[in-house]
Amino acid sequence: SSGINAEWPLRPGNTQKEAAWSVSNMTVNGTPEQIKYLIEQQAVRSMCALLGVRDPTIVQVLLDGLNNMLETSKDECEDICRMIEDCGGLDRIEELQKHQNKQIYKLAFDIIDKFFSSEDYLENEDENFNFQINSTEQQLAPEGGFNF
Repeated sequence: SSGINAEWPLRPGNTQKEAAWSVSNMTVNGTPEQIKYLIEQQAVRSMCALLGVRDPTIVQVLLDGLNNMLETSKDECEDICRMIEDCGGLDRIEELQKHQNKQIYKLAFDIIDKFFSSEDYLENEDENFNFQINSTEQQLAPEGGFNF
């Protein structure tokens, strides 16, 4: 098979660590086209799934790789941010801001600060939030409105 197996975090043993190192190295040394290929092959989801491992070196490698993907992607950055959020990666990265390892804390903080705190990103999140509130309000209001 010529593609990357999107299920690589589910394999036991050192295979996960080797895959994490390989993908992260590709984000540093690969061409933009190669990095785009990794993203198309679900590497973001797989990397996010591994962010919960106990090995701080692997967590740091994964954060570096995600950061490199986001920085390299330019036009697709918002799509990658959405991928990270949709697979639960943003929650994991937010949790890693509390990590005792200062390098992991700093990487997690920098990723959120650079890519998830922009006005455009927050504006899109606010629109989704307002839509949810408005649709909930309509469901909770009694027919004919409230009488006070």
